[in-house]
Amino acid sequence: MSKINAIRFINVNYNNNTIRINDECMYFQGESTLISLENGGGKSVMIQMLMAPFVQKSYRDMLDRKFSSYFQTAQPSFILVEWALDANAGFVLTGMMVRRNQHSDDENENELEIITLLSEYKEQCLYDIYHLPVVEKEDDRSVLKSFRECKELFAQYKKERSQRFFYFDMNVSSQSSSYFAKLKEYGINYREWQSIIRAVNKEEGGLSKIFAECKDERKLVEKWFLPQIETKLNKESAIITDLQKNIEHYITHLHETESSIAQKDAIVRFTQDASAILDKADALTEALLAKNDAAAHVQAAVSACRELLPRLEEAREMQEKALEEV
Repeated sequence: MSKINAIRFINVNYNNNTIRINDECMYFQGESTLISLENGGGKSVMIQMLMAPFVQKSYRDMLDRKFSSYFQTAQPSFILVEWALDANAGFVLTGMMVRRNQHSDDENENELEIITLLSEYKEQCLYDIYHLPVVEKEDDRSVLKSFRECKELFAQYKKERSQRFFYFDMNVSSQSSSYFAKLKEYGINYREWQSIIRAVNKEEGGLSKIFAECKDERKLVEKWFLPQIETKLNKESAIITDLQKNIEHYITHLHETESSIAQKDAIVRFTQDASAILDKADALTEALLAKNDAAAHVQAAVSACRELLPRLEEAREMQEKALEEV
């Protein structure tokens, strides 16, 4: 199972814009990590931000903390999460770029413009969590690129075939579905984040509340673990059913293919036998043509002889008369 290796927040504002995270990385290295801050320091906000890339739109709000309230300007904010893949297979960067919708009106239900991104890499590169060039250094200060510039940058990365980089417009339903499907390829299931992780962190002291309701192991297992196991088994059952159908389809197709191959072999053999017969037929045809030509020559010779015989007979008679006169 993939594990969170690092997170990075860029231009994140909270507590009515009194606190701002300019550009900060936190290193988890795939381990269980404790975030310790004073009351009001932003622990709940960070957890809410951390969950946002992995849940659907309606699950991003947390009680009185509406997700859209954190983004009030045209400047983009970034929530980036790097995952370490199993078996040292590398890393995958997931995250989102968010800003207040600049075209928002009464007919537009999307308060925010959200672009999610995903890239896979085996070592540090230009599009990893640390080097993604959305912030530029100018003299002694950092300058955040505009939303449009970042989107153009992502489009450029996506076109380069050598890079496994993807981005999705979350206000387009089909792209949103593609994003969550892509997450599943790395073992990141949005349903688990919505049903378990969000539920635990929905309110202050959420974990304490869960254990207050589940005072022993049996209740904890019945309420939290069994429903998830059942859901998982139902999905696996559907997978098995699909597999059975695919196998049946394969067997049917194989049988049809074998029949087609047998028919093809029969046609090939017939063609080979017919070819030999055709060769003999061609030879016979040539012999018959030659015979007909010879017969025609003989017939012509006979006709010529028949025409010549009267003249020869006449010449013979004339010679006999000449001899008698002598």
